[in-house]
Amino acid sequence: MKLKNLLFLLILLKAASAWSCQRDTVKLFYNINQKELSPRHKITLDSLNRLLSDTTTVRISGFADYLGRRDSNYTLSKARAETVKNYLLNLRRGNGSIVADGKGQVDATTKNLNLLGEPLNRRVDIIIAKPVKKIRIAAIPLKDPVTTKKNINPVKRPDDSVYRRINNLPKMNVGDSVSFKELTFIPGRHFLRQASIYYMVALKDCLKANPNLKIEIQGHICCQFDGKDGLDFDTNKNNLSLARAKYIYDYLIDEKISPDRLRYKGLGSKEPEIYPEMSAEDQDQNRRVVIVVLGK
Repeated sequence: MKLKNLLFLLILLKAASAWSCQRDTVKLFYNINQKELSPRHKITLDSLNRLLSDTTTVRISGFADYLGRRDSNYTLSKARAETVKNYLLNLRRGNGSIVADGKGQVDATTKNLNLLGEPLNRRVDIIIAKPVKKIRIAAIPLKDPVTTKKNINPVKRPDDSVYRRINNLPKMNVGDSVSFKELTFIPGRHFLRQASIYYMVALKDCLKANPNLKIEIQGHICCQFDGKDGLDFDTNKNNLSLARAKYIYDYLIDEKISPDRLRYKGLGSKEPEIYPEMSAEDQDQNRRVVIVVLGK
């Protein structure tokens, strides 16, 4: 038993290291109809709380699988989220806020229908947003972010395959699309990370070099599968994918790309590329921007 506990503590320490790197979501999984916290849940939350002293916002979302009635599953998902919230509030050391809600059941698909339900959908997602300085593209030199003295944090150049995908947009057929998981945003927010600056500049240059090219910018999110959009911690609105798509749209407008050539929309969690998400890499695949060719 001691060896088992030691192994579990080592797993927790590894998880804590991942959390300190600002991973989007910590997940707690439940048995059928379970809503109370298990001893293992409490150990996880105790470890997580020690990393939240500078956290501005924690968003807790409860889910249920497709077993049982839809109204009962909604009540169960909400109870799971509220129980986690109350436990964290009793531990809370910082001044940040905690928001909890129930997302209800995650519907079954014909391919995944199981009489025992779906264990990965009986869960609570804990989404963490730490205070990060807002990064606006207009505030960062774009000509050469790597060598400019004004850029404190050098930006790594993208590889050639990303440039090829961007520059291939004018050659694509109307209606074709290309996914860019490299256009990465700060978790829970609609501001781009510095690493995405080169991609934005390349997209702008492509549009300027091809004045007949028209595109739609589609935003997607990770970490939930209810078809809805996520919470934008900057605006406290449930339109995260839309706000991210509009951020790119606004940048291109500021760069003198005609609004007649641009369209944007947020698809929330309606079209995940990976289901279920089992790793941070899976989350990156779902947290993406898709560019659709509208005209050329």
